Amino acid sequence: MPALTLYILRHAEAEPEARTDAERALTSKGRDQAKTVGRFCCEHEIYPVLILSSPLVRAQQTAKLVGKELGDKTKLETAEFLSAGMNPERAFAHLNKFSDPGSLMLVGHEPDLSEFIAASIGAASESVRLRKAGLAKLTLPETKPGVGTLDFLLTPKLL
Repeated sequence: MPALTLYILRHAEAEPEARTDAERALTSKGRDQAKTVGRFCCEHEIYPVLILSSPLVRAQQTAKLVGKELGDKTKLETAEFLSAGMNPERAFAHLNKFSDPGSLMLVGHEPDLSEFIAASIGAASESVRLRKAGLAKLTLPETKPGVGTLDFLLTPKLL
């Protein structure tokens, strides 16, 4: 099986409060951040086959704005496993279901995504920190902990 390329994107800046945490929407700055990520991906020919997003509003909005910038080259799906509170084991179990997917983008939350990245490369969980609208690229020869390579981790200011 070919290596899995994962682009890991933390949702962009969201409102600090809403009726429920799941309903927190992106701020104007967050919408701009998400569009910037999408443009960065286009400029660097990053076209994941599929964007998987947490069902929470802020992640959905981030994924849709990035997807809009990428155009028809990328599909978008909601993935319950990316909800806030995801752990690396759960992520690996779900990613094992993708046979030869090409590249995927995962849009989710902290500290879940940083913990997943750290587990993927065999690092301590506190050694990775993904900022809001931060983008990372992982290469996984197998969908299991400790075998991945972190190709880049970019803060929004670098995008």
